[in-house]
Formats: sequence, C-alpha cells, structure tokens
Amino acid sequence: MTTRRILSIDGGGVRAIVAAIVLDALDAEFKAAGKTCAVADCFDLIAGTSSGSFVAAALALPRPDGGRGPAPAEIVRFFEDTSRRIFPSRWFCNIPILGRLPQLFGPLHDAGRLAAVLEEQFGDVVFASARRNLLIPAYSIDPRDIILFRGGPHYKDMEECDCYQMISVRDAMMASSAAPTFFPPHRVETPDRSQSWTAIDGAVYLNDPAMTAVAEASRLFPGDDIHVISLGTGRQTRNYPYDRSKGWGFSEWISPAGRFRTPLISAIHDGQARAVNRQLSYLLDENYIRFDYRLEKGRGSDRIDDASKANIARLTRGAMEMVEDMRPQLRSLARELNPV
Repeated sequence: MTTRRILSIDGGGVRAIVAAIVLDALDAEFKAAGKTCAVADCFDLIAGTSSGSFVAAALALPRPDGGRGPAPAEIVRFFEDTSRRIFPSRWFCNIPILGRLPQLFGPLHDAGRLAAVLEEQFGDVVFASARRNLLIPAYSIDPRDIILFRGGPHYKDMEECDCYQMISVRDAMMASSAAPTFFPPHRVETPDRSQSWTAIDGAVYLNDPAMTAVAEASRLFPGDDIHVISLGTGRQTRNYPYDRSKGWGFSEWISPAGRFRTPLISAIHDGQARAVNRQLSYLLDENYIRFDYRLEKGRGSDRIDDASKANIARLTRGAMEMVEDMRPQLRSLARELNPV
C-alpha cells in the first residue's frame, strides 16, 4: 500500500509564523540527517486556510520566475518582514473599546496592502502551475457555498476542478484570508468569467483544514495509506467564566469594540480545530501528528492582527519552546519523510 502524506496548516493571521517556524525546524532536521530534498517535496497534498494558505502556497508553488519555492526559513522571514505592512500599528487601536470602533463600521485593515504583499511574493502564478497538490478553502457569500480552490499534478485530470486551474493563487489567498471586519470580502472570477464568487475567510468554517484534506486525499489516492502532519498557530486559552459571560449581548459576543474581542468568532475557530484534532487522532492514530501550543502569557497574543515586534518575538519564543518539546517527533519525521 502506498503511503500518501498531507501537510495541513491552520489559519491565524500573524500567528501563522508558528507553522513556518516548525517547518524551518523540520528542514534543519533534514539537513542534520544528510537529506538534500526540500520539505515540500515530501508531501502529496498541502492545505492551508487564511494566512496558513500563504505558507501552503509558498511550499507548493514555483516562484514567479519559475524557480523552486522558498525554503522554510524564507517563509519565517516573510512573516517577520511583512506582517506589519499587512497589519500596521495604529496608535488609536490600543485604546480600549474606542480603538476598535472603526471596525464596527467597516473593515479595519486595507486589503490593498495585503494584495501588494502577496503580489510581490507570488505574482500571478495560477493553480495549474502548482508543483505539489494544493488546497485553499474559502467561503462564498454570493453564491452561498463553500469553496475549495484546488490545483496541482493530480487535479489536472479532475473535471470538477477545471474551473480553478487558471485562477491566480493570490486571488484564492486573498479570499481565504478575508476575515470579516478585518478585511472586505474578495471577489474571485474565472478567466472566462463563467464562474465568480464573493468570498470571505475560509476560517469561518475550516480554520483547521486537515479533515477536509484527508477527504480530498482519499479521492485523489483511493485505497492508499494516509498520514497527516497538522500545524497549528497557537491554541486559544482565554476563558470566559459563567459569572462574566451570562449577561453578554451583541457587544460582548460579536462586536470587535467589546472588551473581549469577538469571543464567538474565537470559539468557532478554536472549536473547529479542536474537533478536527480529536477526530483525526481517533481515525488515523499514529499516522497523525499535530504541532501546536497554548497561547499563554509570554508566548504570543491570540489576536490575528497583532504584528508588533514584541508579539512576533513572543510567538517565536512559544514556537521554539514547542519545537524543543517535540524534537523527538521532528527527528523521527526527518528520517521517515522522502520525496514523493
């Protein structure tokens, strides 16, 4: 039986640097083991949601000039160098409640900055050019449907995916990361204009895309043995005690101007990821491994748009502590993984 390997990367805004750091550590273990292959070449399918799609696409795509995609260390630097361009710091955002009032009346961040960063990194590379099979989820609000943007070697003969092949991966990433209240919806259209979607963040239903990636792999590679490496971007730890939450209304549950920063959306993202982790632990057992850590004090903010140098440093510290805790698993993977 052939073994098929999936790499799945959660969404999380700036916190996706955590996944990139894990991949960089795995790449270092490859080198220590004397392997010269790229980490990306060891996976049959790479899936990423929201900012996780930036990592997935960087691994799966050629560079705009046709060369091999960036090494994991370059992806780490991408987040270090560009996060503050995408999520610039504004002095008023640090004012409790008042700092988030603009988000009540429109998107907090300018999608043009994100588009410029992605264009610099990825150009107009389309799904048909993907070196590895690539999956990026988004949610369409017009027409209402889920979207699984897909492309790569094994999708070229799948008729239902023909419409995605000439779509710019940059467009799919813009759609998958269009988090409501942070960015506006993103309009995606096929080149022949036969299909179009008004899309928002894939994290509204699939922050952790690992289970969907397993379903996709079972269709691409029927009967094969599936192994999954799942990369989280930090587990939520902020609690909302009963005495505090029992009287909440809209402003506390939903409003970004509330004191607790959209706990309903946070719960949806966190709950979906925890459910997928439990399901795949049962279904795949030792064929599934999850890298994630608790976002506790000193290990990074749970905000998706805190791109401050201090928070990037905290996220890096938390990720490196997790890497050291899971060093045996990384070394084992470095021995097991080979180009597919």
